[in-house]
Amino acid sequence: MNAFSPWFNGTPTPETDAFEVGDIVTLISGGPPLTVLNACDCGAVEVAWFDGSSLSVQDLPEEALVHWVDPDE
Repeated sequence: MNAFSPWFNGTPTPETDAFEVGDIVTLISGGPPLTVLNACDCGAVEVAWFDGSSLSVQDLPEEALVHWVDPDE
């Protein structure tokens, strides 16, 4: 299976969409697993990922993210 697919179970709910430092998330539209560096009450989540050659860090809206679920578990 492709590790860069959005492996999540359904639509985020208020009980499961809170993000904490260290959580692994992905964009709802797909992409690589991202690590949460910071999450604030303002709705922004700072995430980091490694693309194979460099580390990238970006703030994303929490509405665009879901918790990543390992398809092998």
